[in-house]
Formats: sequence, C-alpha cells, structure tokens
Amino acid sequence: MSLLSNLARLSLLPTRSIHQTIPNASSVFMKRQKKIDPEVAKQREARRRKRLEKDIRQMQKHSKKPKPVDELTLDVKSAKNIEERRRPPTQLTLEEIDERAIALKDYSRSRLALQREDDKWIRGAIESQRKALAELKKLSPELYTSAVQPAANDLPLTIHGPSLTPPIKNYEAPDGDYIDTTRNWAS
Repeated sequence: MSLLSNLARLSLLPTRSIHQTIPNASSVFMKRQKKIDPEVAKQREARRRKRLEKDIRQMQKHSKKPKPVDELTLDVKSAKNIEERRRPPTQLTLEEIDERAIALKDYSRSRLALQREDDKWIRGAIESQRKALAELKKLSPELYTSAVQPAANDLPLTIHGPSLTPPIKNYEAPDGDYIDTTRNWAS
C-alpha cells in the first residue's frame, strides 16, 4: 500500500481510494503449494512430455489400421487344426489341361456365332424397316410423316411399386422387437 500512497501523493489530481481484493490463493480451503526443486520439476515435465508423445505415436499407429472384418477372422478352434484343413494344390495332367482349353475355345466360338446371328437379325430388321419407310414416302408423304412420329401409347406401361403415402401416425409394427447389432467403431 505504501507504493500506492506514494503515487497518490505525486499526482496533482484529487485521489480516489483504490480497493484491492485478496486473491483466492490464500483461501482456507485451498491446499498450500509445496515448493519444488526446479530440476525435479523439469524432470517431471520431461517425463510427462515423453508419455504424451508416446501416446500420440500409438494413436497414429492404430488409426491407420483398417477395421476388422468378422468373416475374415479365424476362430481359435479352426486355427489349431489348420494344417489338417490345408489341401495340396491340384496337379492337372496334360490331357486335362488340353481338354479345358478345347472346351473354353468351343464355348467362345459358340458365343461368337450366337452374337453374329443376333447382329445379323437386328441389321436385317433395321434394313427392312428402312426400305418400308422409303416405299411409304414415295407412295404417301403424309402417311410417312405420321409413321415417323413417335406414338404416345406404343408400349403399355404399368408400374407396380411402393406408394408415396406418408407413414401412419402412432402405427405399431406387428413384427417382433428389432435389436441393433451394428458395431460402432470409434474413429
């Protein structure tokens, strides 16, 4: 307070009393801080920093792991007798290899012939249609223009599907309870 009073005396303006509150550190309920050696404090801080860096490295290492797929995991019972489950690779004889190659070639040939027949049929139908339209254009241009116009009801279209009605309020489903077994993976 002596410093404040000295400053107040130096000032030429009329002084106001300055009120200063006591900090909460001196509260009855607060524990008194023990004085720690600076070297010990540095060592603690270094240990804390090392531990945090290690934790960060672990988190980064595990964050790159893909989520496990249950179908690809091997249960313990199967892992114990895995050697019994292994099959030796099949050795094909030269005759079997030749038979398979011949069968594959025959299948490819039959597919190619079928595709060529389909293409030939489609091209023939398009050519017949083009010739018929050319003849119609010569005979009657009015009929030709009406024939070329797209018809509105050429194909009868019936669609069956869910209706777009809103859900019924307070409707209780007749089925049993639904138990959500979806796993939640923390990312």
